[in-house]
This record gives sequence, structure tokens and C-alpha cells, in this order.
Amino acid sequence: MKQSSQSLLLALSLLLLVGASTPAQNKLPPAPFIVADNNPVVIPPGQTSGTVTLEWDGGTKHPYAEVWVRVDQNDETFIVEQGRGIRNATVELGKHYVFKLSDSNVLLAQVSVTVKQGAANVQPPPPGRVSPTTVPTPPGAYSVSGTIRWKKDMGIVPMGPGNSRASIYPCGVFSIVAVDPGSGKAVVYTDQVSSPFQMSEEGDDYVCSYSLKLPVDRNLYLIATMGGILLLPKEDRSPMYISDAWIGGTRSKPPAGAERGFTGYTYLKVDRRNSRKVANFELLYVPIDRGPK
Repeated sequence: MKQSSQSLLLALSLLLLVGASTPAQNKLPPAPFIVADNNPVVIPPGQTSGTVTLEWDGGTKHPYAEVWVRVDQNDETFIVEQGRGIRNATVELGKHYVFKLSDSNVLLAQVSVTVKQGAANVQPPPPGRVSPTTVPTPPGAYSVSGTIRWKKDMGIVPMGPGNSRASIYPCGVFSIVAVDPGSGKAVVYTDQVSSPFQMSEEGDDYVCSYSLKLPVDRNLYLIATMGGILLLPKEDRSPMYISDAWIGGTRSKPPAGAERGFTGYTYLKVDRRNSRKVANFELLYVPIDRGPK
């Protein structure tokens, strides 16, 4: 989402660098649909699991659509009831996944996801030199954590566009994304399946806590967003996220000339001396950026 002041301009300038090169696969089919990004999922050598991004939309006729998954020949497992949304799902090498979108036991759409091992790309050391012995870094040693908070009087996101019910899992619409400053492309982002946000209440605020693993020794720009990760580097400007009235609260709709946006965007890098960072974001009403006048 957009943020205010100088950090907003900086974020937009970075992301717009690659706006014209957004791949054609970001063009979503008509609803109802469920699609999987980075499919097949390629697992790096030495690893046994990876992440696939799911995006779905049941359309106006299916505001309570459900997402289920079948792994191999096992029984289907419920993921979420949300007519439109996005989730990151962890998948394991050697297994086959079928993600289904259904409503009242009626299948609306499905997508098969395959997982395969990537090829090793190891370069031998130059002649006369010996590679130093290194100790593998345990998974999760390098990470950023923090919160997204917003005032309770702003309400809770609905289950779908035009829906009168609050989302069962409000934190599920959020994502924290680590962006490469040079290209504007997403490097890693929060996984709502294997490491979901944790929701709590603190005084007058709703709070969603997150943790995100980061690559080491790499300059990154951390942003918060709502809606479809598949649209990056463009933002999801669906009215349900930025301008429609939410459920509950005394000021659940942005006032005239304003929309929902985040503050807290920041640059960061983790290394062996500083392996964990903290970055907090706030969702509030910000002036609509109408572009150059």
C-alpha cells in the first residue's frame, strides 16, 4: 500500500522501475479461479521444502468460497474460508498437491502443483586453492520480526468484496515483503501457512505479529502490503483493501480524499553480527496520491 511523505515517494520510485516488465502471468483469469505462482516449485539442492503462492477469487456469486488442499491421495484439508485472497503454502519435495476452490461442496476451480529438485550449480575452487570449511547456518537464523497495527475504530477487513461479515482471519490479508532495491522485485515475503501472523489486541489497537526469514548480507527494502502478492511490483488497489468500508468500528471507511496505507517502510540487512532485526508498521488513513498534477 502507499505510504505518506518522503518514504512513499522513495518506495514508488523503486517499485516503478520494473512496472513495465511485470510478467504476463500476473494477468488473472475471470472469477471464479485459483492460480499458483512459481509452479512447478523448484527446491534448491540440499533443501526439502519450498513455497508456492496461491491467489483465488470466487467472484460475486461465491463470497464464502473455501480453499482446500489434497496432498497425494490423502483426505482434503481446509485452508481458509475467504471469497478472495492470497496465501503462501509450504510444499515438500516428492509430494503432489491439488489446491481446490469450492463453495458448499461445489468445485469452482482447482490447480495442481508439482515440486521438483533444482540442479546443483557448484563451482570447483580454482587450482591451487582450498575451499575454507564453513559451518551451515541453521534455518531461521537470519530474520526480521515485528507487527502491523491499526486502530480498532477502523474496523476489520470483510471476508470478501461487498461482504457484510468480518474476516475470520483479518491478518491474512497482510504481507510483509522484502524487496530488492535495485529491481523492485520481491525477494521473500511472509508465509501465511507455515508461519502465519499472530493476531492480538493491545488497548485501542489490533495487532498482527509476523516473522520473516531473510537472506544474509543483502540490502533489502521492507514494505507492508495487502492483497495479491502476484501483482508485485504493482500494488493491489482493490477497493476492498484501500477504500471500501470495513466491518465494525466508528470510522471504518476512509474519509474523502484518503485511503488506507502503511507507514514504517525501511531498509535493512542481516549479517552474522546482526542476525535479527525488528520492523513495525502501522495501517492508517493517508491522503490519496493522485500522481503528477
